[in-house]
Amino acid sequence: MQVIPWDGQPITQPGWYSNIPIERYHSAGICDGPAVSSSNLRRCWTHSPAHMNAEWAENPEAEPRTATRAMILGQAAHHLFLGEDGFSAKFIAQPAEYPDKKTGLKKPWHNGSDYCKAWNDKFSDRVIVTLKELQAIIEMAKSMALEPLVKEGLLTGHVECSGFIKDQETGLWIKVRPDVIPTDGGDFADLKTAAEVTTPALMSSIRSYAYHMQGALIWEVCEVLGQPFESFVLMFIETTRPFCARTAPMDDKDLAFGRQQNRLMLRKIRECMELKHFPGPGEGDLSPMPLSNDERQRIETRLKVEGLI
Repeated sequence: MQVIPWDGQPITQPGWYSNIPIERYHSAGICDGPAVSSSNLRRCWTHSPAHMNAEWAENPEAEPRTATRAMILGQAAHHLFLGEDGFSAKFIAQPAEYPDKKTGLKKPWHNGSDYCKAWNDKFSDRVIVTLKELQAIIEMAKSMALEPLVKEGLLTGHVECSGFIKDQETGLWIKVRPDVIPTDGGDFADLKTAAEVTTPALMSSIRSYAYHMQGALIWEVCEVLGQPFESFVLMFIETTRPFCARTAPMDDKDLAFGRQQNRLMLRKIRECMELKHFPGPGEGDLSPMPLSNDERQRIETRLKVEGLI
């Protein structure tokens, strides 16, 4: 596998690139033409082209990305799990206490105090995490390390590398950023934080976020770039105690469906760009909105109990 050091200029040739900051990867103009990521295609599928366009970096009127605490926790966890260099250069733990200005006595940290404000300003170039969050990240890493596939080296390989190809049908650039690009084999993995890792919860999460489409897009990029691709595994880790981890390999049939879904959304986005219109869910569809079969059954059961049918 050849990894090309990024020169800071828009991508013009397909390949795997290193040294692209995550913020730049997600920004407009990373390629010499419009580029879409897995999150764009998945948003278009699960919601609508309008929802996708509202947050698409290539849309100059899109709302800027705002990092939530959950996103920050996930980013910090990724750094620690994957052994990325420079964790301390990007993240810093916020102290639990600060000295009172008059008495010098320790007081619980309060971002409204002058001392705390000055400390925050001093480290404004880093992402601040609380001691509680840092401890949670450490516990999550310990739990993840116990997973059999992790012990076998599933998370070993190139990190912070981005793949780019130009879709021949639509002319759109496709970009992917796997958590790890394996150097031995073709087993790809992606880390996901979750509230819980029970089977119903994970099935709901995979459906809501169409994670199989993410694996399918990596598969397609690997195919074009000549990179082996054998499997796509989701590694879920709970963000609260007991910080349970769970390995969830994706089914090959689902990944194949994902490739078809990605193809459909690429065509849809190109069509919307040409029409200069990104429709919302069901726009123009005036067909009746039926109750679900479950709801109909509940209504029928109650009406029978009440003696109306």
